[in-house]
Amino acid sequence: MASQHGSSLRKRWLPFTMLALIATGLAITISPSPTTASVAAQPYTFTTLDVPDAKNTFGMGNNASGDIVGYYADATVPFHGFVFRAGKFTTLDFPGENVAWTQANAINDAGDITGLYSLKAPAPTGNVHGFLLTNDGKWSNVDYPEEGHIMSGGGYAITNDRTVLGCFHDGSPITSMFGYSVGSGGATRFEYPAASTAFAMHYGATPDGKTIVGSYRAGGTSMENWHGYVVAEGKTISFDVPGQVSANALGIRQSPDVAIVGTYKVLVDKTWNLHGYVAATHGSLDPAKWDFSMVDVPGAAQTIVRGINPGGSLTGTYIDAAGVNHAFVAAPGAATPSDPPSSSGSNPPAPAPPNTGTGLAEDDSGLSAFSPAALAATVLVLVVLGGLALAVVGSRRTQSR
Repeated sequence: MASQHGSSLRKRWLPFTMLALIATGLAITISPSPTTASVAAQPYTFTTLDVPDAKNTFGMGNNASGDIVGYYADATVPFHGFVFRAGKFTTLDFPGENVAWTQANAINDAGDITGLYSLKAPAPTGNVHGFLLTNDGKWSNVDYPEEGHIMSGGGYAITNDRTVLGCFHDGSPITSMFGYSVGSGGATRFEYPAASTAFAMHYGATPDGKTIVGSYRAGGTSMENWHGYVVAEGKTISFDVPGQVSANALGIRQSPDVAIVGTYKVLVDKTWNLHGYVAATHGSLDPAKWDFSMVDVPGAAQTIVRGINPGGSLTGTYIDAAGVNHAFVAAPGAATPSDPPSSSGSNPPAPAPPNTGTGLAEDDSGLSAFSPAALAATVLVLVVLGGLALAVVGSRRTQSR
């Protein structure tokens, strides 16, 4: 009789046992990987790059040779451009007595540089122009050729054939912004292809000019309305840093694989703070397939990543706790054990990176939490196993009678 009772129990619990096995399989086979792009922190070795005696130094771009361009402020004029090559700074000022200031923003692999400069007079709002400085020392003006714009040009990227990319503005105060490119093939105006989008700007381009990155604003004037874009293969793709707001795409490299750099913003005590990122595209124009690495200079209050070269070296600007701007270079590899040199003394720790996007989240105890599918399957397994245990106990009691 006991044998028949045990057999009956086994038959009764067989469906639940199978269900437990299926649930266990689901817990194992359901991938915790997100359907959106992954986000993680990546270590770099940071080096501060300040122009001697400058009040502020801004890093803007780099090339395959490791040359770096940017601009700095001193006691004489608002900004001077600079190029840092072979361990030496060289000041760059657009020629002319009427020039108020100069910014160097990008350098190509041949050493040609672009940027912008402003005139002293007449000095209406936005009296700013783009420039090209060739590697043999020749300066020239590079503006979008169409007349009637409040700000005619500003070079922010340069390809290896000396095509300059940037933006021009309309309105006073500025009511619109458009991307442009000017080169041997002529001039091209860019408007982001979406309704009510009056602000767009080219910030970077691959050396061959086939892929362009930038930022646009659509649907409002708040930080949440800024997004990055990529123009490639006849398409314009919008993207954001996963889980963050106000993405800007500020630079791009072409080889050995396409990677985009830029910034996103985090609201801290009613102030929007900038943080850097690197997006490895893996050759895809689908942002959901990209891997994002967060970049913060240790101890910095804010970090802006502006350039990346084929070796993966980054350049940009960090802001210390005293509000001073410093240019930096970041080489891929182990993070530095101490903060970079700073004129501000001790700095607060850099903000922690966002969730790594692995499908496991950290709770307050530091323990990893299961994904919902795995958790549900685990609970079901425990319920079924508990039922089986009760059945065995009941069977033993029947046998003892």
